[in-house]
Amino acid sequence: MESPKILIADDVDYLVEFIKSHLDTMCNNATYYRARNGYEVFTIAMRKKPDLILLDWEMPEFSGMDALQTLNKHEETKDIPVIMVSGFTKSDHVRMALEAGAIDYLRKPIEPDELLARVRTAATLAKTMKELRLQKSELESEKVKTDNILKGLLPAQILESLKTSDVIAPKRFRNVTVIMADLVDFTPKSQKMSPKRLLDELKTIFTAFDKISSKFNCTRIKTIGDAYLAVSGMWNNDRNHALVAAKMAERMRQYIIEHNQKYKIDWEIRIGLNSGDIVAGIISEDNLSYDIFGDTVNTAARMQGYSNPMQINVSQSTYDLIKDYYTLIKRISRKVKGKGSLNMYYLHRPIVSKISRTNEFHPYQNTFF
Repeated sequence: MESPKILIADDVDYLVEFIKSHLDTMCNNATYYRARNGYEVFTIAMRKKPDLILLDWEMPEFSGMDALQTLNKHEETKDIPVIMVSGFTKSDHVRMALEAGAIDYLRKPIEPDELLARVRTAATLAKTMKELRLQKSELESEKVKTDNILKGLLPAQILESLKTSDVIAPKRFRNVTVIMADLVDFTPKSQKMSPKRLLDELKTIFTAFDKISSKFNCTRIKTIGDAYLAVSGMWNNDRNHALVAAKMAERMRQYIIEHNQKYKIDWEIRIGLNSGDIVAGIISEDNLSYDIFGDTVNTAARMQGYSNPMQINVSQSTYDLIKDYYTLIKRISRKVKGKGSLNMYYLHRPIVSKISRTNEFHPYQNTFF
């Protein structure tokens, strides 16, 4: 043992000196601490963090067994190896000490060779346990990092299903609303920023969008450069999915206004909403990205692409679902490749009186207004 810190707890002075004299033959430059009762054991252990404690069972006021139990209740001292020293020779006492947390048991009168052997074994075992705890801590830290990465790639429901199955089958989701947003003139604005400033901006904005998505119980699918994709009603079969999506889009737009005021910058956002059915799944075994597909997604992208800055552009299908709750401004229909002429509407303002008179919004009413 190289320069260990050893706490010897015994109320008999000559036994303490006896133990120290023999340990000196094995330990190089050991530092010794002395405790005369169980109270002192815990106090010194908390302050000095010894590498090993030789603990006499039969001490006055507060016994060694009481001290051992106290040590094992506290996070800072529970892993300190303890050898219980006692004149009790029955096997029941050995069992009690080991069950209470002692790493070994040394009977009195102490035999020098046995003392050294047990201390050496305890030191080796303690070192191994320390290394295992360190490895466990590192593994847990890596697991947290991995989990955080997966949370950024996969919805919570998919992560939960991966615990019981290695296969994520494609699934059709009916009656959902797709929310697609991007930052206007991102490329020219990004060229005026340092890479760090640009990434910090995107991280701040998309982290805020993630919080908004979570607040409205929507599912964030992914970010693509400066674009953000989410779905309302995907896992909860909420019949108010379009209303929820509309309010989420409003909150995203309001956040950009607040962000610009706080950081003295001039980001603008445009958002597209479209309602319908989608198919979702993982398309590559080598890429865990969870994605959504279908005409509903393509139309949401068209709505976003044909939106003006700081506007929320709504398709006909979404309009039909929220027209009783929002005033919307009809736009000139646009011809879209492969789809013909599409009706589009700008989200204007909520009709508060209509929403407040219905129970359909539960549990989102308090969130909305």
